Amino acid sequence: MSRPQLERDISLLPGLAAVGLFVVLAVAFLSVELPDPSGFGADAALMKSIGAAMFGFEASNVVSDGTPIASEGFLLAFEIIDFLLVAALVGSIMLARREKGGKNVTIAATTETEETTPVAADGGERGGDDT
Repeated sequence: MSRPQLERDISLLPGLAAVGLFVVLAVAFLSVELPDPSGFGADAALMKSIGAAMFGFEASNVVSDGTPIASEGFLLAFEIIDFLLVAALVGSIMLARREKGGKNVTIAATTETEETTPVAADGGERGGDDT
C-alpha cells in the first residue's frame, strides 16, 4: 500500500506572506477605536417606519404611537431591484448547468434506468433451467 507523499522542496515565502498579512490585519482591526453603538430608542416604531418608507410615505404621518424613524424614500425601488437580481442569479445558475447526454443534469436524482436481469427469489435468474 502506498501513501501520498508531501512535496518537501517547496517555498515557504507564500505561507509566511499570508501569516504576515493576517497579523497586520489583526493588529489593524484590534487597535481601532469604534464609538459605542447608539441603536434605536425603546419607544421607536421601527416596523411602521419601514412600512412607510417602502411606499414613500412620511413616517410621522403613519406612526401614531412611538417615535418615527427617519428614512429614505427609495426602499421600494431597492426591494424591486433585489428581487430582480435574485431572479437573474437563479436564471443564470439554471442556464449554466452542464448537460449530460443531451439532457439537463438533475440534482440528487437519476433518470437513467439500469439494464439488469431480474433475479428469482432463490438467487437464480428467471427464465433459466429451473423454471
